[in-house]
Amino acid sequence: MNKIFSKILILFISFLCFYSEVFAAEILQVTSSSVLLIGDHNRTYTVKLACTEVSPELEEKSVKWLKKQLPRHTKVNLKPKGSVDGVLVAKVIPFDSNVDIAEKYINEGLAREKC
Repeated sequence: MNKIFSKILILFISFLCFYSEVFAAEILQVTSSSVLLIGDHNRTYTVKLACTEVSPELEEKSVKWLKKQLPRHTKVNLKPKGSVDGVLVAKVIPFDSNVDIAEKYINEGLAREKC
């Protein structure tokens, strides 16, 4: 009887562990032409777009374009490349396109490739 109870308990605990819900990262705010605030319902991250450099004269136009491409609550994947002064440097890939936003940014002529 004790062995059956322990097996049922292990099965029940295993079921609860596999059922836990995972939240995707989503855009909370476009801070500047290369910095985003991203959250995952548990934490928030300041993320700098990897491999991009925006000239000061294109800053305003770049921010508008980025806000259009990544509106609030857009689900994204992050591919970290490192950190600079506590800011995560990563490739940001929207779920719906599977293309790094930096590639689109560079193709639009709003940024230069830095890597």
